[in-house]
Amino acid sequence: MSERGLRLLASGFYGGFNLGDEAVLSGLLRLLREAPCRVDATVLSGDPRLTSSTYAVPSLSRALTKDLWARALALRHSDALILGGGGLLQDISGRRGMRGTLGRTLSLATWARRSHIPLLFWGIGVGPLQPQTIPSVARALRGASLVAVRDEASHALCQELGVESRIVPDHAWAMPLPLRAGGDRLGISLRRWPGLDIQAVARGLRAVQRRWRRPALFLALEADDLEVGRMLQRAMGEGDLEVASRLPTLDGVIEQYRECAGVIAMRLHAGLLAAAQGIPSVGIAYDAKVSELHRALGGDGFWVRVDEAGRAPELLAQALSQRTDWPERLHQYATSQQQAAEAAAREILGDLCSHV
Repeated sequence: MSERGLRLLASGFYGGFNLGDEAVLSGLLRLLREAPCRVDATVLSGDPRLTSSTYAVPSLSRALTKDLWARALALRHSDALILGGGGLLQDISGRRGMRGTLGRTLSLATWARRSHIPLLFWGIGVGPLQPQTIPSVARALRGASLVAVRDEASHALCQELGVESRIVPDHAWAMPLPLRAGGDRLGISLRRWPGLDIQAVARGLRAVQRRWRRPALFLALEADDLEVGRMLQRAMGEGDLEVASRLPTLDGVIEQYRECAGVIAMRLHAGLLAAAQGIPSVGIAYDAKVSELHRALGGDGFWVRVDEAGRAPELLAQALSQRTDWPERLHQYATSQQQAAEAAAREILGDLCSHV
């Protein structure tokens, strides 16, 4: 093994736009620090200055028209390109279609393949995909040295595409988070989605609100979520739901969990961050990844479909009244996920370090 460090280039939906993806990056960087050799990582980000200042790592723009030569040099001198984690390989929500993150991810995969740089899809979500994008995604996955996905649905889709994959925990599980206890508020995380009935959610919240003496707390993970929160606030009454005026930082939203006895989680990482801190949640499953997480956390009864979202508050109230051992049970699960993420990282990074 040489004296120089392992040089890695990592790209995801990073840059402060989605706090779930920031949790993913935070966890990934922690895993890289545990490698058996020194790792010199550079992160491609939508806001390189923010990423560099937040995580103390070199960062370049992931936009195709910015930092072009610096990005080309970084890739050329890298020992591997990491794409992930997060839901980079889907084209049904947000800015992640062929003109957004999915297109940039596939361009980077092609770039790495043509430069003969090992390509690692690590902690990635695959799908859902429109039929017209499936061939491009399958081609990128088949050209990778590693395809390590974060959930069963992604693994099943890879099998359909004829791509060999393994399942690893979401990188965010590697974040060391405190075990919370004593919160007395109801937290709720919603996102825009067809079929989400804000009025039904408001009615459900009002029905259980008498069990909490403080307003419910809206947990926004993207800036767009704030408008959904304000819509819910108008439906409930301003005094019944607290909504921030702007998107907090990742540390800021983690601190909000300190106040929560339980969380209604439509976004995947809203539920993951709750579980990692010992706080029970009920999922609103707009995607299979949400129902899969909540099956693992509490069984089939702890998630609902989007068109049943109004039932989620009562389910959470039942969960809180039926069990008192949630912190211990969830802490045990989170610890097992963290340990599994670390074990996978040691294997993946150990192999890379042996070739430096």
